[in-house]
Amino acid sequence: MPTQVDLIPEDAPFEAEQREWLNGLIAALAGWEGSLGGATGQEQKSEESFPWHDPAMEMDERMELAAGKPYERQLMAAMAQLDCGQCGYLCKTYAEAIAFDGEDLNRCVPGAKETERKLKELVAEQQAANADTQDGPEEKPKPKPKAKGPLGTRDNPLMARLKASTPLNAEGSTKDTRHVVIDLGDSGVYYEAGDSMGIFPENDPRTVDAILADIEASGGEKVVAPDGETRLFRQVLLKELDITKPSDDVIALLADSAGDAEEAEDLRMLAERGVEEGQSLLEILRVYPSARPDVQKLVDRLGPLQPRLYSIASSGRKYPNEIHTTVAVLKTALYGRGYKGVASTFLAKRLSRNGEVPIYIQPSQEFRVNADPDHPAIMIGPGTGIAPFMAFLQEREARADPGRNWVFFGNPESARDHIYRDALEGWRKSGLITRLTLAFSRDQEQKVYVQTRMLEQAREFWAWLEAGATIYICGDAERMAKDVDVALHQIVREQGGLDEKQAARYVETLASEHRYLRDVY
Repeated sequence: MPTQVDLIPEDAPFEAEQREWLNGLIAALAGWEGSLGGATGQEQKSEESFPWHDPAMEMDERMELAAGKPYERQLMAAMAQLDCGQCGYLCKTYAEAIAFDGEDLNRCVPGAKETERKLKELVAEQQAANADTQDGPEEKPKPKPKAKGPLGTRDNPLMARLKASTPLNAEGSTKDTRHVVIDLGDSGVYYEAGDSMGIFPENDPRTVDAILADIEASGGEKVVAPDGETRLFRQVLLKELDITKPSDDVIALLADSAGDAEEAEDLRMLAERGVEEGQSLLEILRVYPSARPDVQKLVDRLGPLQPRLYSIASSGRKYPNEIHTTVAVLKTALYGRGYKGVASTFLAKRLSRNGEVPIYIQPSQEFRVNADPDHPAIMIGPGTGIAPFMAFLQEREARADPGRNWVFFGNPESARDHIYRDALEGWRKSGLITRLTLAFSRDQEQKVYVQTRMLEQAREFWAWLEAGATIYICGDAERMAKDVDVALHQIVREQGGLDEKQAARYVETLASEHRYLRDVY
């Protein structure tokens, strides 16, 4: 039986029939169930749920939850579930772009090889199923051309200038963290605290030249670039193609072009089992020197060089013409050779002062400073995860918010890795930061992390939660965010006197009320 919705109170100056008629009219206009001579409004559709949309879940578990769902939802379950925006979409919309518009399969940066392979598997299964019901093979839909967005968006990036790249770690640190300032000039590009900055990096010229030498190419060959325009091979390798993460198709191409039979066989096996994480195109060419691929075929099979996202470490209220960010320069050894991060090295080291870099703003979906000026905030950001909280604190300072702020920060060594020490201590002394809790893992024999400090101060943490605090977390999704989540559940369980299911519901309620927000990668 339909539910009667009464919006006109009984004491309103209307007759009973008039009041009933008005209730029915308003209900019908609002799309609610109402009554007007026995007619009912449209039933409200229940909101679709995505139980696999959790970055803590393993791939098999996510795919199991999506089993039997529509094709595009299974594609969504294969994503990294971070909604980080590096692909230019959210996980849901990227999956739909693949399913309906033929979008590339290698855009999910955090999902890496695991996501790409699962997407290829799902697409192949869908194509096979379609082929069984059609006279001929289904053609892959061509990506729809995207309308050019406003200046400072991914499809229309701003050519901004590097203003500064300042080291934050003291001498002797194992880390190289930079405070990078990008000059927006009078572009009018606008951002908010909580947003990220996307940059389009370039590959290391030395690596590009080494690849050219290994495949005996000059770099001056004319090739058709991914956008259909003709350009020089070296420029396309330098600015447009991902040479650090060769796909299985690239390895298969190298196998077909290898002059040595044993190397060709090894490459085919490598293409079947997949390349190890961190193996670049140059590494593979050095191991299999007889591979000499056709340059155009190589261009066609290499994936696009994806933009990288960095949390913005400044408030647009304080710095309307600049973007500040915190960059950890990645440098490690892989397979006996030094490896440097493409984007971090480009932005922090190779780009000269006043050098130009294409940038865009990736708006946050919900990782924002709470609009309530009185709300208490707990900010947990070890390492470069402190970046958005520099922006949050500047924002709350500029707004003169009276709400309390509790900051958790950690890094390896206090003497060398206490980045932003002066700013954080200054805010603590001024009262903007109510509590500053530090965790330097290598300052003592037993490792101490931010989740350790949370548990040490569990009673106070619980008191802040009960007072309405919002928890913000930024940083590593694989370890830190998971460990912090475990600590949070333990605090809720023990301090609230709840069992595991009740504690889980409490944390779920925090999330549903937008009081447990994470920007993890």
